[in-house]
Amino acid sequence: MTALLELCNVSRSYPSGEEQVAVLKDISLQIHAGEMVAIVGVSGSGKSTLMNILGCLDKPTSGTYRVAGRDVSTLDPDALAQLRREHFGFIFQRYHLLSHLTAAQNVEIPAVYAGIERKKTPGARQRVAFAAGIKRSRRLPAFHSFLADSSSVSVLPAL
Repeated sequence: MTALLELCNVSRSYPSGEEQVAVLKDISLQIHAGEMVAIVGVSGSGKSTLMNILGCLDKPTSGTYRVAGRDVSTLDPDALAQLRREHFGFIFQRYHLLSHLTAAQNVEIPAVYAGIERKKTPGARQRVAFAAGIKRSRRLPAFHSFLADSSSVSVLPAL
């Protein structure tokens, strides 16, 4: 079975003055559809760099990265954007919500970018209602304090 995400000997380094600072060194992994994965490590260990490569927001210095069997290094910027739109949902630490739009309209943005007609995206309002329900739920008290209005809405476009 082909891995959904596959890194083969991936490294990433950045210039720092006259030197190169290696952030990721020879990382290999496979993630199959349906698997849950946690990326943990101390500050500065390369978690964000790895996530940026996995989300096709950055490229490895060396090695191979495949998404659903496709080598992402062969894709042009438009094909990369399409791959991100079809395969990834991003949740950023900063909410990146557009203040002039409603919560439901913010949730609909990925569908708009994908060219899906608005009438075919009725799920946006249900997802906003679901997030509001999570905030009010007594069964999930940890979420109540964690999810402010903006943070709960910021998760929904990734779904």
